[in-house]
Amino acid sequence: MVLITGANGITGRAVISALKSRNTPTRAMTTSLAAKGKLLDAGATEVVVATFEEPSSLDFAMRGVDTVFHIPPRMKPAETQNGLNIIAAAKRCGVRRIALHSVINSQIQAIRFHVNKRLVEEAAMISGLPWVIFQPTNYMQNVAWNWRRMMDFGELVFPYSADVPISWLDLNDYAEGVARVLSENGFDYGVFEAVSSQAPLNRHQLAEIFSKVSGRTIRAVEMQLDEYMALPHWRGRDPEEMSLLRTMFEEFHRHGAPGGNWRVLAMLLGREPTQYEAFAQRFISELN
Repeated sequence: MVLITGANGITGRAVISALKSRNTPTRAMTTSLAAKGKLLDAGATEVVVATFEEPSSLDFAMRGVDTVFHIPPRMKPAETQNGLNIIAAAKRCGVRRIALHSVINSQIQAIRFHVNKRLVEEAAMISGLPWVIFQPTNYMQNVAWNWRRMMDFGELVFPYSADVPISWLDLNDYAEGVARVLSENGFDYGVFEAVSSQAPLNRHQLAEIFSKVSGRTIRAVEMQLDEYMALPHWRGRDPEEMSLLRTMFEEFHRHGAPGGNWRVLAMLLGREPTQYEAFAQRFISELN
């Protein structure tokens, strides 16, 4: 049995589905039973309600579990403590292995939530439990919020330079690779970069790809960071979370995010990962 924390996000549901295809039972941990239907539809065997702050609820969630795959909620100031709580509960409950959904280049201290993730990585490494660390880069699927703007105005918008190189990951590739590691033997103590793109791509290149695939002219546009962070989809977010998010975009603007090598994921998949044009074709076909 694999317990997946943070199961109701896009990563959790994708990994649950990939594990189901391997006939690996999963227990989805969520903070509310309102998500139960979605998680069962994704393929979860069981759904359990627990919170990172309540040790008794974590102990309940981990009963009979072989592996915990910890997906932390995004940009939370308490991310390090939440991770420490998960590792402590895994040790109390006799879980065999801890697996972490971390981040590419967790060594970059300018991105403040990378520091939080790196500290959890270290805690797993010295926990005495077998561990696995996944380090995903930026999801190709993050373009989704841009779709209407691309179609209505021909603009691919993000709050950092369009010239900087970024590595990209197809979520479907990631879920498939994670599912293999979590369901097969021989991967303990591995740190696995997760990158699909064979070379980093800047947003001018992404705009060219979407122009080709969609049949309309799309250009890369840089939105000022303050304007971007005032968009409706960020409304109501905790100011501390937004402060953490800002550090990521500031670092992307300075140096990009080209880290990771695609051959690691290719090894896990047993095939070449999805390239951005193939993703864009699939993305558009799924919308139509």
